[in-house]
Amino acid sequence: MLTTRFKESFKTALAMTIAYGIALSMDWDRPYWAGFAVAMISLATVGQSLNKGAMRMLGTLMAVAVALAIIALAPQSRWFFMLLLSAWVGFCTYMMAGTKRQYFWQVGGFVSVIICMDSAPPDAINAFDTAILRAEQTGLGILVYSLVAVLLWPSNSGKDFFAAAGSLASTQHQLYKAYLGLMQDKAGGDQAQTLRGREIQVQARFDVLLGAAETDDYEVLELRRQWRSYQHLAADLTETMELWRESFTEVSELDLPHLLPGLEAYGVEIEQRLAQIDRMLAGDAPRQMPQDLDLPFDPDEINRLSHFHKAAVAVTRSRLQDVERLTRSMFDTARDIKGFGKPAAPIQSVGGTSGYFLPDPDRIRSVIRIVVMMWLAYLALLFVDDLPGGTGFVAFASSLGLVLATTPQFSVTALFVPAGGGILIGGVLYIFLMPQLSSFAGLGLMIFAATFAIGYVFAAPRQVLGRLLGLAFFLTISGISNQQSYSFLSVADTALMVGLIFLLFAITAYFPFSTRPETVFLGLLRRFFRSAEYLMSTMSWGFGHTPTRLERWRKAYHVRQLATAPTKLAAWAGHIDTGRLRGNSPADVQALVNSLQALSSRIQGLVEARAEPQAELLVKELLKDFRAWRGQVQAAFRSLSYDTVVPGQRAEAYRKRLAEIMQGMEQRIEQTLDKAAEGELGVEDGENFYRLLGAYRGMSEAMVAYAGTAGGIDWDRWREARF
Repeated sequence: MLTTRFKESFKTALAMTIAYGIALSMDWDRPYWAGFAVAMISLATVGQSLNKGAMRMLGTLMAVAVALAIIALAPQSRWFFMLLLSAWVGFCTYMMAGTKRQYFWQVGGFVSVIICMDSAPPDAINAFDTAILRAEQTGLGILVYSLVAVLLWPSNSGKDFFAAAGSLASTQHQLYKAYLGLMQDKAGGDQAQTLRGREIQVQARFDVLLGAAETDDYEVLELRRQWRSYQHLAADLTETMELWRESFTEVSELDLPHLLPGLEAYGVEIEQRLAQIDRMLAGDAPRQMPQDLDLPFDPDEINRLSHFHKAAVAVTRSRLQDVERLTRSMFDTARDIKGFGKPAAPIQSVGGTSGYFLPDPDRIRSVIRIVVMMWLAYLALLFVDDLPGGTGFVAFASSLGLVLATTPQFSVTALFVPAGGGILIGGVLYIFLMPQLSSFAGLGLMIFAATFAIGYVFAAPRQVLGRLLGLAFFLTISGISNQQSYSFLSVADTALMVGLIFLLFAITAYFPFSTRPETVFLGLLRRFFRSAEYLMSTMSWGFGHTPTRLERWRKAYHVRQLATAPTKLAAWAGHIDTGRLRGNSPADVQALVNSLQALSSRIQGLVEARAEPQAELLVKELLKDFRAWRGQVQAAFRSLSYDTVVPGQRAEAYRKRLAEIMQGMEQRIEQTLDKAAEGELGVEDGENFYRLLGAYRGMSEAMVAYAGTAGGIDWDRWREARF
């Protein structure tokens, strides 16, 4: 039985051999460009390969047009030429990180560099021929691999996609049950954390396979609108369940089944809905339809609670209602997808944008890094005689730099083995074997064997970058063409060029910005608290205040930073070498990231609750107390934006001071409500006020939790200079 590893390596090797055979028979120069296309688009399924192939072809065509325009605009000025080229590559780098068409912009960037460097001033005569040849070779490689992938052991994305959809539904079902148990003070915290991690992985795989399945599975293509709707609803459910989980601490002391008499029936109904969604995605008809849920509460029991406990119940009930709404929509969408009935209401598009351009500092840092890298390589080309690789040095450095820009956490040292392996294999074959070959039969066998070996050794998904790098250097070193020449200096020149490129990467890893995980992590923390401080300052805007366009833009910018920071922190946390940081364990760092995620959610919840209309009586009477609370929190955020160290005594001070403010606020609320006349506060006023009050308390608890977690980190070790 042939393994998937063998099949994929065989298909890549066969496509590589055929592409070279066609290119050489057509007497095209640089047939390795066709080989590069084969290597880059070879993925696990036909749909993924076709998607990537389409992005590569479209990106190449765009790069051809841009490169020719740059050469035409700067035919005699090397500085203006490089300014235009680096600006374009910087733009592509910025766009790569903010779109699903990441590979399109990546190809658009590095192909334009290759064409421009090959036709750099003053040698711009053959620019058009070079650009057309690049497009032809890329199209050839894509066409050949696509045909091989379709005809030989085709791996359709549909089967994997449906499995991923079922796995996502099952995981969300299990996670809901675990969270419901946690809310009812049952054991299962470790299981819930494990399920949460699995859900993130499964959802990411579902998102990737959906795009591929839309390409090579007709059933998914026909229902792509419904599947996209289901994708958004599942993501919203994930986020809502996390917000629900974060409210458990505030209601842990309460008897929720007594306060919300319908909670038990609610839990059974939602669990059945999720089970039926899982059943429908497996192809079976649902056994029962969703029942209406009201989730009533006992007003007499609620009135006996303190105001903060009332707020906690109101927030939890609101989260549960959101879960109910989302699961009903998911049920209807799944029923429509599988043909068991149409949804009760038309499927609405999910999501939206702020309407503003919101720059991302991390993407800007990547742009600056790639531009600095390009200029250093270009200056070396101009002022270093006989620079190894010549213009290829700039092209290779820029191409690899664009790849690393997508994963700045990736250690460059991890590329040494595949790069060295590709150079070694290519060099040995180039020097000792290729001179002995006299026909394409022998050459094709060599290409097939080398490609198969590299693909088979680096077959794991986490080794994809190593596989691409190994194949790239093998194809470059071998330099296969119809007019073949052999020289050891060619191999040595390429090996030296690669060494200089890695030196360039090492320099730009610390200049102009450090990419050391601990340093980046600390910078993200400081930015997180600067955004939190600004959002706290917007709380001083009165309900009658009309923010200017600049104020709305700044608020949208800081909300975006606050929302995205925890994800970025989690990505960098996984690359922190805690083995070198005594007193810090991976569990400590993960706990810190989790506390920041909770704090981010609480701040965003407070901003949303603050935007709801509030009763004038409550605003007037409690304004002083809310200002005192906000002042304390804003001062704490300002302090943390400069110094992330939170010693134990400071954490305790936060807890004590916020507890005093909350206690005083409780008394003031009691006095204010006692003074309110009959009917002066409506039902909506009460709901909005308790939602706002719950947001205040939840944020206070999240801030104290962060202070306690951060107090256990040895921050001094993080700040030590280390290379």
